[in-house]
Amino acid sequence: MNRIFIEKVIQEAVYQKKEGTAGSYYRASGASILPKRLSISFDKEMAQTARKGRNLQHKVVGQLLGSFTKPEQSPLKQFKPYIVRTNIYQDNDFPILKGYGTLGISNQTGKIDQQSDKGDLVLLYCPEGNKDEVRLFYFAKGLMHLPEIEEYVSTII
Repeated sequence: MNRIFIEKVIQEAVYQKKEGTAGSYYRASGASILPKRLSISFDKEMAQTARKGRNLQHKVVGQLLGSFTKPEQSPLKQFKPYIVRTNIYQDNDFPILKGYGTLGISNQTGKIDQQSDKGDLVLLYCPEGNKDEVRLFYFAKGLMHLPEIEEYVSTII
């Protein structure tokens, strides 16, 4: 995958932490592919996930959860209750990043399971380690190109 292609398809959004909350973030600028409000934790899981697959291979350092409101539009908003979720995994090869994850979205039954993982990649970066602001980088079907995308993002932040 080449750099020019990554530059054309990657989407970025900046989320600001709501004052007085443990992990409630609101989109301040950028792409609206994800919900306007997200819950992000960097030290624990907010909702328990099965200990299989990638959860056994990579260290889980947090979670990202969100749900779309009625007026929001996104290709990820497909089935009620319009939830997106991912575990945040640590990648020791790119310590500048807080982590990465692949988005699961609610399916026809309203649940998120292994089949509803879209393979859409999100990378999280906190400028100067400050968790009050999170830059999210989104790449549709990006998991298969994780090292190249992490390398690119590391060079632009």
